[in-house]
Amino acid sequence: GNSVNIPDVKMLAMVGVKEMLTTAYDLGITTLEPTKENLSRLGLSVTLGGGEVKLIELTNAYNSFVNQGFKTNLVGILKVEDQNGKVLEEIKPEKDRRVLTPEQAYLIADILSDNEARAAVFGTNSQLNIPGWQIMVKTGTTNERKDNWTIGGNKQVMVGVWVGNNNNSSMLQVASGVTGASPIWRKIILEALKGKPNISLETPGGIVTKAVDTVSGYEAHDGYPSRIEKFIVGTEPREDPLHTKLKICKSDGKLATPSDIATGNYDEKEFFVFKEDDPASADGVNRFQLGIDAWLATQSDSKYHPPSDFCGTQNPINVEFVTPKDRDSNLPNKFSVKVTADSTDDIVQIELEVDGVKVRTFTKPPYEQEIDLADGVHTLRAKAKDSKGKESDRVITIGVKVAWDYSETPTPTPE
Repeated sequence: GNSVNIPDVKMLAMVGVKEMLTTAYDLGITTLEPTKENLSRLGLSVTLGGGEVKLIELTNAYNSFVNQGFKTNLVGILKVEDQNGKVLEEIKPEKDRRVLTPEQAYLIADILSDNEARAAVFGTNSQLNIPGWQIMVKTGTTNERKDNWTIGGNKQVMVGVWVGNNNNSSMLQVASGVTGASPIWRKIILEALKGKPNISLETPGGIVTKAVDTVSGYEAHDGYPSRIEKFIVGTEPREDPLHTKLKICKSDGKLATPSDIATGNYDEKEFFVFKEDDPASADGVNRFQLGIDAWLATQSDSKYHPPSDFCGTQNPINVEFVTPKDRDSNLPNKFSVKVTADSTDDIVQIELEVDGVKVRTFTKPPYEQEIDLADGVHTLRAKAKDSKGKESDRVITIGVKVAWDYSETPTPTPE
C-alpha cells in the first residue's frame, strides 16, 4: 500500500524468485518467464523494477485481481462496423484459465483499493483516491527516474500509464508515481467510469476477518491497539511473538522462571522482541537480523531491549497438577491425572506417585495417567527434572468420594 521497498524484498526472499516469476508469467507477463536465463539474471531486485515488463501485459495482469483470479486474454479490436453500422466482425473477450484463487486475488485487490492502507506515504487525498469508488491502484518508479508507472482500476475498466523517455534516459522532473503517471491515470479512469454503475469487490467465501495487533499484525491481545484485517481461512495470525508482555522478576528485572511465576515473584511489562530469519543468506549470515539489531542500537526506550537472561532468585523449574487440584473433594474412583511442567531448559522426566508409590515415569508429553483409587484421602506427588538436572516437585491431597480432609479417626471428646 505504501510502496515501502524493504518488505517487498523480504517477502520475495521468503516466496522465492522462481515461484514469483512463474506466477507473473502465468498472469501473462511474457518477459518474466522463469527460464534459465531469467533465473540467472534476476534476483531480489526484480520486485523493485529489476525486470523489464510491457505496459499492456502488466496492466492486463492486474485484471486477474478483480476477476477472481482468472487471466484475461488481450484483444486489440472488439468490433468492426461498416458505414451503415452493420457489424462486420465482433470479438467478445473471454476469460482464460484461473491463475490465482478467488481469495488470493481478492486480498490483493482489497489491499490496493484501501486508501487508508497507503495514507502513511501518499496521504488520504492523493491522485490515487477516487472518492466513492472502490478502485485498486499501484504506483512504481525505477532507479534514476527512468520509468514511472500507475496501474489500476476495477472489474469494468483497467488503466495502465507509463511515463518515461523512449531512449531510456532519466527524466528531469518526474520523481514518483504520484507526480508523474498518476495524474494521467486519474483523468483517464474518471472519464472511463462515467456512466458505469458503481460496483464493489465481491468477497469470496474463504475470507474471514480478525482483530490484529496494530504494531505486529499478529493476533490482538492484552488490550493493545488493534485493527480488523482480512485473511484467507486457515492463514489467520497466531499468538504474537513480537509485541508482547513478558514476566519480569521483581528482584533484578530479568525474565521470571517458571518457579518465580508460580510464587508470584514477577511483574508483567510490555516489550518488542524483533527476531527474523534470513532466507536469502548464502553464507549463513543473518543480514535481516543485523539490520534490525543496528536499528535497535539507536533506540533508548527499554521496551526495545527485552531481557534474555533468567533471574537467579528461584529454581528455574516448576511442576504443577492440572487435574485434579489440591484439596479437590468427592472425586470418582477412576479419574485422569494431568501434570504440566515448565523450565528454562528442556523437561526430560516427570515421575508420578500416589500415596508414596511410583505409578509412572514420563519422558515426553502428554503427562497424563488414568488411576483407580479406593474411597478415602490420598496424596499425589509429581516430580520433574530438566536437562540441567534441576528438580521440582509438587504434592497435593485429594478426597475420593470424601472431603480432602476426611478422617475416619474419631475426634476425642473432653472429659
